Amino acid sequence: MSMMIGDFMGGLHFLDPDFLYLLLPLCILFLLWLGITIAKIIKRPEKTYGSRYPLIGKIKLWGLFVVPAGIMMVLAMARPSLDRGILKASRGNIEVIIVIDRSISMRADDVKPTRLDIAVREASNIQSLLMEGDKAALFVFGKESHTKILLLERFEQAFDHLSEIQFPEGIKNDGLVWNSDFAAMLENIYRSMDRQDAYIDGYSSEDYSAKKYVPKKRSNRIVIIFSDGEDQFRKSKPTIQLEAERKNEYVKRFNSALAEFKKRGLKIYPVGIGTERGVKWLSLLRGYKKGIDYEEELIQYWKNGISRINKENLRYLSRATGANIGTNIWTIENGTTVVKSYLGKVISSNRKSLLEFSRSDSDSDLWQLFLLIAAGFLILGIAFHPVQGYLSKRNRN
Repeated sequence: MSMMIGDFMGGLHFLDPDFLYLLLPLCILFLLWLGITIAKIIKRPEKTYGSRYPLIGKIKLWGLFVVPAGIMMVLAMARPSLDRGILKASRGNIEVIIVIDRSISMRADDVKPTRLDIAVREASNIQSLLMEGDKAALFVFGKESHTKILLLERFEQAFDHLSEIQFPEGIKNDGLVWNSDFAAMLENIYRSMDRQDAYIDGYSSEDYSAKKYVPKKRSNRIVIIFSDGEDQFRKSKPTIQLEAERKNEYVKRFNSALAEFKKRGLKIYPVGIGTERGVKWLSLLRGYKKGIDYEEELIQYWKNGISRINKENLRYLSRATGANIGTNIWTIENGTTVVKSYLGKVISSNRKSLLEFSRSDSDSDLWQLFLLIAAGFLILGIAFHPVQGYLSKRNRN
């Protein structure tokens, strides 16, 4: 609001500013009136029973009506003019956190060429939906979660790194490829954002470690996840006590991280990639060498496994963080499907609405308005003083 008032005053100018010098005697007259009024109030006797002071007397008539009317007349003679402009709605900036699932299930080719290729392709479309002042970050996850780029206004850097995401030639020691740890991914995102926000707000690393920084809730920061949604940890069926304890601990971390997301206003919008039919787990190992990239025992363990999209898990991520996705999540179940329109709606709906004052080249004369205000002051003065005096005389008669 203050900015809009500033824009208004910045567009006000006078075509005949020499007349403004006439304001000087009027200002002196106003100060004189103010001094006399204060002196009269201090020196006037106390009220007696039945007595009263007039609300608008001769002195108040001048200070409250005549002098302001004179000021408005002088301003009118100076021919005030205002740059024409309009208040128009605009969309505020947004901060998009892009998350790519690079676990081994994303090598599935039920959506060709692969789920990962489709994820990179569709995530790349986000760049054309951003504008100056927006920010983008990039995270990649599997069994581990890696931060590629924190939030930057130079968001093209995030998309440069995005185009480089692919599976390595060897996977034996790769930290991402085995399984999908959604809890680790969620924890890494909100903690990374907290550290960045704390640094921007001037907190030292020691202050952050001592938990002096309090995260803020934001309405323009969103998370878009491209994944098949497979979470081997959550859907596992433990057969021994130790496995059950590990699963319970994982689910606890998972839900705790989602609660932290909601506390910060981080809404998750998933894009599911894959089919219900899915592919065999063993097909995910194509191109890799037994004994070098994976152990022979894995073949026996994986022989009956099927990798397929898990819509329910992705839907749960979204609902738990308060994102409005309707009844179903958006999915890509064939290579020709694109979700750019959906991503555009998501980004647009999370931008704040702003009002901006836009100037044009033409001017608007305001002298008539100032004269009208001056006349209003005079009419009010006449209405208050003479009518009150007339009624007083009638009462005495």
